[in-house]
Amino acid sequence: MRGGFSTEEDFMMTEGEPYDGNPYISDGDVLSFDGQVCARNRDLLLPSFDVNDDLGLDALDILRIDTRGRRHVIAFSTELDSPHGTFTAGDLLFTTGGSSQTLPSCSPSKSRMTSDWTESTSSGLRTACFAWLSLSGIATPKTRSGHRGLLQGILKELEIDIWFSIEGTWPFLEDRPILDGDVLSARDGIVVLAQWQLLDPLIPAGIPDRGVDFGLDGLTGSREPDRESVVFSTEILYRGRESSFTDGDVLRVGGSVVTTNGSLVKPFSPAADFLGLDALSIPLREPVFDPNIQTMCGDGRYINDFEGGVAPIGVLNPAFTGLYRPPLNPPLRQPCGRYVPIDGFMPDDVIRFRVAYREVNEPVPANVGDAPAIETRWRLAVWDPILAVCKHDYGAPTFLETDPDGWIEAINYLEAKTGLDVNGDSIHFTDGCVNSGLRLAVWNTLSLPAGSLPGHDREDHYVVWLEWEDSTGFHREPVDHHLQLDNTLPEIAPWPAGLEVRLTDGTTVVPACGEAPEGSSEFQVWAQFDDAYYWNFQLIVRGGVPPASTSYGPHNYYDPDDGPPGLKNTDDTGTVPDATTVHVRNIDMTDLGASFVDCCYILELYVRDASIRHSFNGFAANDASGSFYSYTFITFAASP
Repeated sequence: MRGGFSTEEDFMMTEGEPYDGNPYISDGDVLSFDGQVCARNRDLLLPSFDVNDDLGLDALDILRIDTRGRRHVIAFSTELDSPHGTFTAGDLLFTTGGSSQTLPSCSPSKSRMTSDWTESTSSGLRTACFAWLSLSGIATPKTRSGHRGLLQGILKELEIDIWFSIEGTWPFLEDRPILDGDVLSARDGIVVLAQWQLLDPLIPAGIPDRGVDFGLDGLTGSREPDRESVVFSTEILYRGRESSFTDGDVLRVGGSVVTTNGSLVKPFSPAADFLGLDALSIPLREPVFDPNIQTMCGDGRYINDFEGGVAPIGVLNPAFTGLYRPPLNPPLRQPCGRYVPIDGFMPDDVIRFRVAYREVNEPVPANVGDAPAIETRWRLAVWDPILAVCKHDYGAPTFLETDPDGWIEAINYLEAKTGLDVNGDSIHFTDGCVNSGLRLAVWNTLSLPAGSLPGHDREDHYVVWLEWEDSTGFHREPVDHHLQLDNTLPEIAPWPAGLEVRLTDGTTVVPACGEAPEGSSEFQVWAQFDDAYYWNFQLIVRGGVPPASTSYGPHNYYDPDDGPPGLKNTDDTGTVPDATTVHVRNIDMTDLGASFVDCCYILELYVRDASIRHSFNGFAANDASGSFYSYTFITFAASP
């Protein structure tokens, strides 16, 4: 488990199955980011608090997960009071059985925000962010009104803090209340981050200055007093010109979206698209210093933006499609094709490494080295002593390549990439020449059989991972990276079904090389094309006197507003219904301006594939995704 969250709404999983076999998910269950139910609400409450009812979740922090003995320490608060009267919805609870005091509202001090918080059982704990792991050590005391200040004293003595928010608004200063969108300190009695500090100045957050209290529903961050590390969710959404977010998105300070609500809940295959966010815990850890894959299909395409880019080993979850979701264009989904660069972190204590793969339905290999691996051969720039420059020697080239099993020497790789003497043996593999274009591997997916076939083919859904050898033995990454391949371009139906020009009655076809009735300037375009991972189509009309052109599109399948209302008739696999010539849009010859005269014209159709493709010339993997499309054309005559 790498953290968890709870949703605002209950829902049913339509695919997959939780550990207890019950597809019903409540707003009190703890969910993981990879589509697993970590704990039911009763798992949190029953052992220590004898509560078998679902009381919901309003705050969550996963302090410790012991995978060996299940001695987990999770801090949380509930939406409802205990039916036994042992705690309220404002109490901070621990799975170890302890409860801290009801976290209070602040006292209305007019001088400075440093006094202790006074207890208010009506406020309730909305979100909580625990600054240090050792907070679990104070879980035993149950502080009530007779022991005001005990919690604050313990927090100060241990030099730890609890950052939290409350439900509702509390008068603090005469002109400035404490909002349920403010981040508060339980130890110091101050506002750590006011609502207006959490969100960008362009967003009208904060009362009375900007007018809106967006509230807080989820709050987490590092275990250090670092305001910039805070991530959170709000209680209400925002739709602005410069930025937008929902009340279920995870935001960073400033209001930019870290993860959408749709991305959070998609691994659970809910019937609803939006479920909100009530509690959030992302335990930050020390950076991983083991080798790991970080990008696929080119630089800047990080594995966390792939559906299943970071997935449990061997888990077949329908949400792990292996498709890339561009963060700035989330409706689009993209497979990868041709040459696929894969890159990441490689430390200098590794002896050798390789990037292995398997088809998604194949069993997980028992040992490192059992699965096939990507083979790559790099042409390196080396030092030319005569010209005193680094260059590629085409007469006697220097190569860096994997062996037939995909292994490559790590020191040679690192020295070729950086130009440095990495291991300090006074030998530079490339005499100090930098080959910065090197990646951990570049997968020639065209070397796979044409699909679709049983077993491996170039249209398959694969899983890739990194394997390495160091002084302690052989290792593999503790996660899988799902990757969908697509090497087939869109298929436009053969003439005449693939592209037609029709009159505005929708039935009369202007035949190829035929002439439309005089005075016809508006026409319908009908087309038929198919692709497993279709993106968009574009039409171009060329001709006239003097020669001119006008373009329509590209029209993306996922955008209902980029063409005339009711037209396009496309989905993510091309025109719909399948195998049917349909009306995709209208064209107007007057868009050619004065060039529209009695003349013959050409209408071109470009159908673009969504796959991300690169070329590889032995030097580097270069993005070539923009040039892959299918093309057809038709000619016709028209006159004003």
